Amino acid sequence: MNPPDRFVRILYVEGAGLLASDTYGRVHLLDEELRTVASSPFVRQGRPLYGLAAAEGWVIGKDRMGAVFRWSLDTLDLVDRLDPATACDRAGLLPREEPSPCSSRGIGVWDGRVFVTGGYHRQMLVLDLHTFEVLEIRPNITGDSPLEWACTEHPTRHAVSDKHGNLRFGSFTDGAFPELVKLDDGNIHRVRYDARHDRFWATQDFGEGDNADIANGVVVVGMSGEKEGELLFARDDVEFVAFSPDFGRAYAGGFDGELHLFDNTRRDLRVERTVTGFPHQLSDLTVGPGGEVYVLCQDGTLVELDAAGAFVRERGHRRQAVWDVQPSREDPRTLYCATDSGVAVARVEDSATGPMLRVEAEHPTEWGFTRRVAPVASGWVGVTRDRTVFRADRDGTVRWHHRLPDLPHTVAVSPDGGRALVATNGGAVELDTADGRRLADLQVDGGLPVWATAYLPDGDRVLITRNGVIAVLDAGDGSPRWRFDQGEYPKRAWTQDDRLYVVGDGGLKEIEIGVGVAARWSRLLSNTVENAVVADGLVCASSYGMQLAAYEHGTAKFVGLLEDLADYPKALAVIRDADDAPHLLVGCRTGLLSLYRLGEGPGRQVFTKLRDHWLPRRPAHYTLRHHDHPDAPAAPGAPRPAPAGAVG
Repeated sequence: MNPPDRFVRILYVEGAGLLASDTYGRVHLLDEELRTVASSPFVRQGRPLYGLAAAEGWVIGKDRMGAVFRWSLDTLDLVDRLDPATACDRAGLLPREEPSPCSSRGIGVWDGRVFVTGGYHRQMLVLDLHTFEVLEIRPNITGDSPLEWACTEHPTRHAVSDKHGNLRFGSFTDGAFPELVKLDDGNIHRVRYDARHDRFWATQDFGEGDNADIANGVVVVGMSGEKEGELLFARDDVEFVAFSPDFGRAYAGGFDGELHLFDNTRRDLRVERTVTGFPHQLSDLTVGPGGEVYVLCQDGTLVELDAAGAFVRERGHRRQAVWDVQPSREDPRTLYCATDSGVAVARVEDSATGPMLRVEAEHPTEWGFTRRVAPVASGWVGVTRDRTVFRADRDGTVRWHHRLPDLPHTVAVSPDGGRALVATNGGAVELDTADGRRLADLQVDGGLPVWATAYLPDGDRVLITRNGVIAVLDAGDGSPRWRFDQGEYPKRAWTQDDRLYVVGDGGLKEIEIGVGVAARWSRLLSNTVENAVVADGLVCASSYGMQLAAYEHGTAKFVGLLEDLADYPKALAVIRDADDAPHLLVGCRTGLLSLYRLGEGPGRQVFTKLRDHWLPRRPAHYTLRHHDHPDAPAAPGAPRPAPAGAVG
């Protein structure tokens, strides 16, 4: 039986097969048909296992809180676990310092030793691979930033990367990495050695310099540490780069959901084929010894392709997530939930123990997962992963739908309900909500990616770019009304009480139009702030670090924190019980809807869990598509596959 839990990392180990780690700290071995043949035991402290490496009969892993594990590769029996709180040099910690959550991937294995950061990112553990003895605790090679990747594929020249865009060269033999190259303003998730051309490839999350938060891709660095070239093909995080066994091809992709196949027979960077149509963002890739390409999507879908990108098979994975929750315009106790399957309609009802949710209906679409919903009269407008914007009635009847030329991120509806504003990688598109007619194409600075939109109470339009520019455009002629560069990428935006709220990099910001940032909430939240709500004098914010935090709205005082949640929180909404008391509804990646009572007043617990509800998991339906780039020659001897993909 296939484990139901989402895979977060994959690794092909020659002589063993395909390994996968999951969100509950287990590792699994898959056969040639992508079926599970062995699994490690459950771990009581099981958390997402982002770091994964294998060497000399052992599997090494690190979870998101910094616990380090060792399993037998032959049996997947768990042999060792180092606790993140105690595996440290306490003399080097800050007062009252505790392990910090982080989804770092970096594990270096060299000459029988393991080099890894644990729960305290400024320290590095040096372990004996075969006994798991802690041989040394030393300062982290990458300083305050966790080790993000370690490349030991070259026999003498090693490379490590961090989450601040730094690439360092040196050797694990003596532990010295004196050479530093700045390649990105964010994460460098992968560094790989290109044996064909004797160089290193690195990924970018944000891009750098003038391209920061605008365009990013892969960067090539020569053996002497000089930047040899780059190819900017992405508008979102690039998660991986890998090579075919003969290094004639390279594969790169990430959160744009596109896989790029590079012709690496020549030294210049050249994409020969792009594969699209995956059901989700791409989070990992590994290559088998026969050239098999295994692609992991962020929803846990695992797809096998041949070396040229043609579909071979997939692992039948059922998934679900709640990306957005919005109350209907007619009744705040009716909720529209954007999900992996489409849109679910739920009702808030009262029970003897407090409010609860009853799911009235699920309305699937055929357009990929629904990223966001915005309520309109008797229904909603939604945007989906496969570039579709649509309007549906409450019973699921679709009134209209349109495919967009660029990937959409968010959608907002005007105060009068007549217009919808969609944020896309190509700018913003405004539509008539009645019939879907395109009313305007809006851009900032000649076409910057727009990641969030909102309407002001007077109908003026707000566009927020990936690189943090807030542009307010007149409701009529679209002329500029105000511009503010707040410098950090957004995830969502909305207006409330005549203020604009923006979540993303740097926390939640309250912005006074025409003035600037009036308040910010981010204390103790790690990674990107994904969502937030403001109600009853309280601010609640969630982060990609699996956290919920609460603050007083008027003073910004921190008043509560939940960490190590059961899953990644994505959607937040405030609902009320029969006495009008506020409760927080949290939608998560597994289709989990968690309900918390919000406490008020000194000494009261802010978050009190009431109940959980899970939406049913559904299989992903998708069709892969190929786009060839004819100016790029195919690798010698590689056949040209058919131009169309197969259904997964």
